Order: sequence, then C-alpha cells, then structure tokens
Amino acid sequence: MTFVAVFFCALYETGMLTRLILASSSANQTLYQVMKSASWGLPMFAVIIFLALVTLCLRRLYPMATLLVVSGMLALTAAIYGSGCTYLVIPWLVNLYACAVEAKSMASLAAGLCSSTILGLLSIALSTNWHHDVHFTDLLYPTGLAFALCLTAAFFSRSARQSRMSEQALEEERSHALTLAHERDQAMRQSRVAAQLHDSVGHDLTAIIALSEGLDHASGKPEIDEAISMINDLARQGLDDTRTAVKALQSETDPKNDPQPATGERHGWDDIKPILDHARHVGISTALTETGRRPQDSEQADLAFTVTREAITNALRHGQEVNRIVVSWDHDSHGGINITIRDDGQLLNNDADDSGDNGTGLARLRGEVRAHGGSFNSGPGPDGWTLQARIPSLAATAADNTGKEESA
Repeated sequence: MTFVAVFFCALYETGMLTRLILASSSANQTLYQVMKSASWGLPMFAVIIFLALVTLCLRRLYPMATLLVVSGMLALTAAIYGSGCTYLVIPWLVNLYACAVEAKSMASLAAGLCSSTILGLLSIALSTNWHHDVHFTDLLYPTGLAFALCLTAAFFSRSARQSRMSEQALEEERSHALTLAHERDQAMRQSRVAAQLHDSVGHDLTAIIALSEGLDHASGKPEIDEAISMINDLARQGLDDTRTAVKALQSETDPKNDPQPATGERHGWDDIKPILDHARHVGISTALTETGRRPQDSEQADLAFTVTREAITNALRHGQEVNRIVVSWDHDSHGGINITIRDDGQLLNNDADDSGDNGTGLARLRGEVRAHGGSFNSGPGPDGWTLQARIPSLAATAADNTGKEESA
C-alpha cells in the first residue's frame, strides 16, 4: 500500500504534465506562461514533481520529515508558478494523511500539522498576492476542505490502528501469561516428583542399607556375606543416584514455592507405623507419643508424615551409633500439630546439615512447612539430633482461602 499511493500520484502528475504540454489552453495559465517565458520552467517543475514523488515513498519511515519537505515544495512552487502549486496538492494530502497516522506522539503530530498548515497558507498567499492569478478565498476553501477531510479520515484510521495494536498486545500478553503459567506448573510437577523420589525411594534405600549392614558377616557363609555386601553396595549406589537425580530435578525450580503434596495419594496419620518398624528392624528403639485429638485434616496428616519420615531417614542415613528415636505428635486445640523428633546419635557427616546447600530433604521440608504458615527448626544438641516443627490447621486455611475467593 505504500507504493500504490505513489503509483496513482505519479499517474496524476504525468497526466497533468501531458495536458500542460499537449493541451496548454486548458492547463493552468500561470504555470504555462512561466514555462513559456523561461527555458528552465518545465525542467524545474518536472524535477520538483519527481522529488515530491520520491519523498512520498519515504512517508511511512519519516512521516514528519516528508510532510515538511513536501509542504516546503508546495510553497516553493507557489512562489515560482503561482496557482500551479495545486499540482502538488495531492502528494501533499497523501503525506498529511501518513503523518497523522504514523506520528509517534500527539505532540510531534501537532507540531507537524501546525508547520504544514502555515506553509499551506503561505502557498495560497503567494499564489494570490504574488501572481494575482486567483482569489484567496477561491483557493482557500477547497484546499481547507480537502485538508479537513484528509485529517478526519487519518484520525479515524489512527484510532482503528491503535485499537488493533492494543488488541494484539493484549493477546501477546495473554499468550505470554499462559506460557509462564505452563512453565510454572511444569516446574511445580517437577518439584513434586523430586520430593516423592527423595522421600520414598530415599527412605527405602536407607532401610535396605541399614538392614544389610546389620547382616554383614552374620551368616558365616562367604557366598551369602558376599551377596549381602553387594546388596549394600548397590543400595548405596542407588541412594547416591537418587540424590543426584533429585538435585538435578530441583536445579531449575524452587521447591519452597510449591506447597502442594507430592504426587500420589496423601498419607494418613497411621502410615508412619511402617516407617517406625523399619527403624526397629535395624536395631533402633523407636517410640511414638501422641497427645490431643487428631483433626480431620488430610493435608496436615500428609505433611506431618513427610516431616517425620524425613527425620527418621536422616537418623538412619547420617547418624552414628543411633540407639533411640523418639517421635512426639502433640495436637493442640486450634487444630495444629507440634512435631518433635529426637535421636541419641552423633552426626556422621555434614550432609544432614540443612543450614547449607548440600541437603535436599530438610531444606525442602523447611520451605514447605513455612509455605503453609508453620515453623521448622533442626540441628544437633548435647544428646543427639532434634527436629521441631509446627504445622497449623491446613483445613481451616484452605476454607478461609476458598471463602475469600468466593467473596471476591
């Protein structure tokens, strides 16, 4: 469309020049007299028209500059050829329309329109007062009407264009938001898979390691002892691979922002019993004391199970000379639960130190518990390792959030 207007303007100017040469009696007489009296009249007029058409090709890229250039050519033509400047009115209006549509801001548009209006009035004044070949009002009224109609059409086009651009920007923003939401959901699913892998598989492998170590050289048969040793080595290798996979899965997502439980069904209050039995089978005395009344809160029960299982797994994996693990679940009258897990072992290595970046279980649990509005602390003490956590009533929190959403 940029060059369609230029093509039609070129056809118009060619027709007007042909009429000026072949049918001079019906052409603009002032223009004809100048061309007849001066040898440079026709070539210069042709050059002005050519430059105006070339400038017209650049109106989309430089709307303000092209409008001022064509307006200046209009005033120059009026000074030399009088009312012959009307030959450039069509290119001038095309540039005016492009400027009104393409201007970046209303301030620059207003400056361009004012400058073009002044040059247009100057052209009319030069045509009427310099050459006296037409009355001022006879040239002002049709030019002013064309100017007003052109601006009206341009402003309608500008409004429609801005509306389309706004809709396009809104659609792009909506698409970008959907993409971000998809990436967030994918990261959350990845975090939950990592949590399930760390908690379930990690605990099972730790139990296998502890059981196989308890059977080491206990059978008295070399082939059986060798098989048990191989089981222990494979379980340790699997545990290392599991921790590596968990860290890789969590490298591009923040598990603290994912308060959802791990994939699969939620664990209940009684699901902790097999975990305690695993510890007993490896020779560790375990006890669970529970006070208060269990709430009907499946999400709280699942999170309490996860915290307790992770503490027991860490005691089996990182503790040295652990003989006793005591778990306390204290339900309060507000529906919350206080969890305390103590063991009498000594820290074997610093992998279980959740204060740094090496640990994946305790650091994740701290973020998850705090994301639900609870508290989480763990660390070594004079008599072993202690983990304390408080989980509020998650059923009440969920009900409050649902009520807020419905009221909103």
